[in-house]
Amino acid sequence: MHDIELLAPAGSFETALAAFQAGADLSVAQLRDLLAWAHPRDRKVYVTFNTVIDDADLPAAVERLALLDELRPDGLIVQDLGIARLVRTHFPALQLHASTQLVAHNLEGVLALKELGFTRVVLARELSLEEIRAITRRCGTEIEVFVHGALCYSISGLCLFSAMEKNRSGNRGKCAYCCRLSYAGEDGAKTLPFSMRDLRLDDCLDALKDAGVASLKIEGRMKSPLYVASVTSRYRQLLDGAPVTTTRADLETVFSRRTTTLYIHGTPDDPIDSTSLGHLGTPVGTVKRLTKDREGRSWLRFHTNRALERHDGLQFTVKGEKPFGFGIAEMRLAISRKPVFDVRPGADIEVRVPDDRLADLPPLNGATVYCSASNEVKRRFPIPSFRPSDVTSGTPVDLTVTLAPDGITVQTATSSTRLAVQATTRAALTPAQHPERTAAAVEKAFARMGGTDWSLRNLTLLDPDHLFAPASLLNDLRRELVERLDAARDAVRAQKIAAALGEGRAPARPHNGELRAPARPPALTTLKQRLDQPLPADAARFAEIVLSIGHLSGRAVEAALTPFAGLPVRLALPVFTHERDVPALRTTVKHLLRAGYTRWEASDLATLHLLRQVGVSDISSDWTLYAFNRAALAELADLGVVRAVASPENSPDNLAFLADSSLPVEFLEQQSTPLFISITPPATGGSQLAVTADITGPNGTPFTTFPLDGLWITTRAVPRRFTPPADTPRRLDLSWDPVS
Repeated sequence: MHDIELLAPAGSFETALAAFQAGADLSVAQLRDLLAWAHPRDRKVYVTFNTVIDDADLPAAVERLALLDELRPDGLIVQDLGIARLVRTHFPALQLHASTQLVAHNLEGVLALKELGFTRVVLARELSLEEIRAITRRCGTEIEVFVHGALCYSISGLCLFSAMEKNRSGNRGKCAYCCRLSYAGEDGAKTLPFSMRDLRLDDCLDALKDAGVASLKIEGRMKSPLYVASVTSRYRQLLDGAPVTTTRADLETVFSRRTTTLYIHGTPDDPIDSTSLGHLGTPVGTVKRLTKDREGRSWLRFHTNRALERHDGLQFTVKGEKPFGFGIAEMRLAISRKPVFDVRPGADIEVRVPDDRLADLPPLNGATVYCSASNEVKRRFPIPSFRPSDVTSGTPVDLTVTLAPDGITVQTATSSTRLAVQATTRAALTPAQHPERTAAAVEKAFARMGGTDWSLRNLTLLDPDHLFAPASLLNDLRRELVERLDAARDAVRAQKIAAALGEGRAPARPHNGELRAPARPPALTTLKQRLDQPLPADAARFAEIVLSIGHLSGRAVEAALTPFAGLPVRLALPVFTHERDVPALRTTVKHLLRAGYTRWEASDLATLHLLRQVGVSDISSDWTLYAFNRAALAELADLGVVRAVASPENSPDNLAFLADSSLPVEFLEQQSTPLFISITPPATGGSQLAVTADITGPNGTPFTTFPLDGLWITTRAVPRRFTPPADTPRRLDLSWDPVS
């Protein structure tokens, strides 16, 4: 085993400090102060930049990258290929970490990301321990895996439900959590067919360490400081082999759905909870009965297996009923009418039902009682306090101050800031009466950089004549130095921003030493379908037919290609391939290459890497590679892609940009857009589906969910129609149509 990092989330400064206090490394927004607080304590700070970027948003993104380049967090978590390209080219000091949104699920995908400059890869959540082990031991880069927190039903990075149905893109951090909504089945009964349990791998930490994983990730950037602190505490104690004082039950009082180990052991352990949603708490007992006292007040009696106290939260669940809960305002032992503040485990107690909740009270006899909030747990994890004066923030600078009879000069050491800045004030200086105090006075003046972007690290004083430097002159000189540092830094930043944005501004590639505007290609239509779908009667009108071959063997694909003989065919590889299936897929590609099929389409970085490795040169990329901006298009072009397909979640403005880009782009005109792409079957009524099913959304929209090539696809029952930009290449995509 080896040392392993624990990475906790933070959406606020308080959450960040809570996580650090519990023993984690994390990302956070208030970066400058956090870096100043974290690094002296041997903690790391990672910044999330894991959204796709429209071309219009690229200037703002580059400005943010330039700022991060100055602040130097310990890693930048990225999804967009264009952002990764800009970081690698123009901000190479930033360490690239591949977000789980990049769908790295096999060795090919990790190797592709390594070649693009990523030093760490966050694997897809759906992998088994053996798959993680196989990837980690052969990839030559750091691997990070999720161990705790909420799960997406769709494979991360492949969910379009929120974007297409709610106009809130999960690829842009605006998910509407459509997988947590209820849907009606064919019998009209409503369930939660896509609502995943929470991941919990606290029993697997030693195995993950032994597999070579570098970092264990806790999900929950939007969670409270209490959640982050308590979860981090438990995992830190388990990793360190320390006495475990934070139990699973403690975590469940803070926030917990029912939990799952997902696919870590190979087969899932009931990963979907189709009957309950949200925070339950930890079970503490079962309701025995509801009683009324002489004053007509209602009391619930139950036996508690956990210590409780006033103001703890309780929740009750009864099959077929919505959860019901309230805080403990009054509590007493069942054998006494005397109110008590707290009770020990093993007591029979009565808790008063608030009068304002009586009207909503369901039949609770036999209901499970959960503790949904524990004040004792809250006291264990107080929110840490922070004062800016607790840290010395700002970019550290080394200064040399020279005292001369005609004035004072200060200059930076370029080794510390890479900025050569000098400021001078002219004044007649006289000999000092106490020359032994001069150094301290000068250092005190230049240490007062609070409220600026700078801080003093080292100061060298050159004072051969033992002169007196008035504090007013030193303070004026410090302010002038800060202004010049700001100006010099801003100039360097502007140069980097201009260089980054300048890359790809030209609309076309060099030709005979000059740049020229692209000639818009003539409109053509490509058909994409599966091998099992019948060939349309008008197939001859398509300029090219792209065929999804799934995970069939080479011979099976050849046999299925018979109806397409004589047609311009391109073969498309699947979007998700388990590590164990990659060798067979590579064998299939080689077999078909020898059979003369030279045109291929990649669906992700793994298949793009595989195709390049076996020598394919004519490669298109499907929309699942997400090229939204000029830098991403340039990256695909450098990877050998000759044509890209625009994502269905593009805005009209971004579609217009793509239409004028240098890389040929195809635009969808019809597609049964996959809203969810998952390896987990949906569940209705507590059992997982095995066949195609029709479901209805909360607003009456009909959807279909069906199995396809080892995946489960959810789409609208009726294909979507799109409006591509005028005179652009178009694609009719039937490959996601429901299987009949």
